[in-house]
Amino acid sequence: MNIRVDAKALQTELSLALGIVETKATIPILSNLLLRAEGDHLELAATDLEVTLKTRCPAEVTQPGAITVPAKTFGPIVKAFSGQDAPLAIRSTAENKLFIQPEGGKQEYLLHTLPEEDYPTLLQSGDAESLVLPSDVLRRGVQEALVSVGLDDNRYSIRGALMILDAGQLTLVSTDSHRLTFTQWCGPLDAPSPRRALVPRKTLLEFIKLESGGDVKLSFKDNHIFIEMGSRFLYSRLMDTTFPAYERVVPTDSDKKATVNRLAILERLRRMTSVAETKTRAVTLIFSPGGTAELVVRNQETGDEGHEYLVCDGYEGEAVTICFNMDFLIDFLTVAPTEQVYISMKDSGAQAIFQPVRPEAEGVHKYVVMPLRLD
Repeated sequence: MNIRVDAKALQTELSLALGIVETKATIPILSNLLLRAEGDHLELAATDLEVTLKTRCPAEVTQPGAITVPAKTFGPIVKAFSGQDAPLAIRSTAENKLFIQPEGGKQEYLLHTLPEEDYPTLLQSGDAESLVLPSDVLRRGVQEALVSVGLDDNRYSIRGALMILDAGQLTLVSTDSHRLTFTQWCGPLDAPSPRRALVPRKTLLEFIKLESGGDVKLSFKDNHIFIEMGSRFLYSRLMDTTFPAYERVVPTDSDKKATVNRLAILERLRRMTSVAETKTRAVTLIFSPGGTAELVVRNQETGDEGHEYLVCDGYEGEAVTICFNMDFLIDFLTVAPTEQVYISMKDSGAQAIFQPVRPEAEGVHKYVVMPLRLD
């Protein structure tokens, strides 16, 4: 392999691939990146056997070929040269080393490599069932769903998001047992057949890193999901488990409804974080029929307390007092970039629904949060 490549362009693609690589992989080859030079580009691949990314950048290929190189050394070297204008000369040597040098420079690096044959076989989507949708639609849904994806190692079934595809409809659902996100978009979506797929958290996180804009192609085959955006190809195994029956969690009998300014309540909650208890992170919201809300934080450990006040843009129903984990509210308010937020409540012991106020055409986003009981 012998190529010339722009260091900055290579660094852009490397930054995506490095998130896939297992830094403490038990199989040595999984700590490596696969580099394949052919035609007019350099292809990079990274995998942990569960999630795989293939991406490419333009390159002047003098001699095609493929090699694998340790990600933890190759990545920092390319990054260090990415601020220079000179392209990088990269070639494999007779001693199976990877030679790296900025064109016209005296710096030289020789890195240990492993042969391409040792690298895991990479999959292709081939004749898989596919559909195309706007990448911004999928990105927003994934960002909203990631907020409540579970992290509990003992609850495998909640460590991903349920993706539901139907004709003209994309739905994502996630939960960590304390909160639940339901986000749905309706539009020109030509799904070959209805499908439910449980997508791992890491796959969703890696998708978010890909550039937005244009369309994204989703394919499903042999318990895998394939995501293709331009020259970037991400795929992973789907989770082989049953997602909880989320329909039972979304309340339908909430009779207290408040409309609040999103930035106003977010600003107040962020100010109160320094006072809240480390363990419970509790904040009490007291809504009055007159349309005012008081936010109260009391720290039993230190004796500190904080009070903030907010005038609602609208309120329906009797007074209600309800306590939440403030971090859960901040998470939602951060990813729901609308001017107003709609809050539906029943009483202090029932889950509440938070929704961004946005046009119906932009889809539904329901964030269900269980209240805290501190007595």
